[in-house]
Amino acid sequence: MMFIALILALPVISLQHAVSPEEEVRMNDLAKAYRQIYETAPEAFKLADNIYEQIKDYECARNQEDCKAWRAWRLGDAITLRQVNCDETPEDELCMKARDLHGLPKGTSHQEIFSGLVDVAERVTPTDIKYASDVIDAAVSYVCYKEPEKCSIVRQMSVIVDQMEEIIKKH
Repeated sequence: MMFIALILALPVISLQHAVSPEEEVRMNDLAKAYRQIYETAPEAFKLADNIYEQIKDYECARNQEDCKAWRAWRLGDAITLRQVNCDETPEDELCMKARDLHGLPKGTSHQEIFSGLVDVAERVTPTDIKYASDVIDAAVSYVCYKEPEKCSIVRQMSVIVDQMEEIIKKH
């Protein structure tokens, strides 16, 4: 699952999944590596982000049950990438959408909002994630073709996410 928010929102994940101190250190190391990829190849991240947005739009246009899960996933990504803190800016459009999606009142903390998004986003099925990942892998291959100098860095995205998911799946 290339849920960018999954990688960048470690405090919520650590609380939700009660990871060990060793696993938390490993997750932090993986997140640092992932951020480095984001900084090195922002165009590749934007491509992946656009693909996920299109998948969400496709599911919602078909009125599928997982539309809400995809919307939560995308809101989590947007909040994380824009570094929005809903405690500091509760009137931010993304914070309001996230509260509405999860049916939370205005005074809900950022951590509770994000935790709710993660809970809902986890309803995207493993099969959907597999096929979405296949599309992302194809896009990464395209990036490698166009920018061979960034290929080794960009290819690390999937590996890092897989390693982090393995830690979370244990809990």
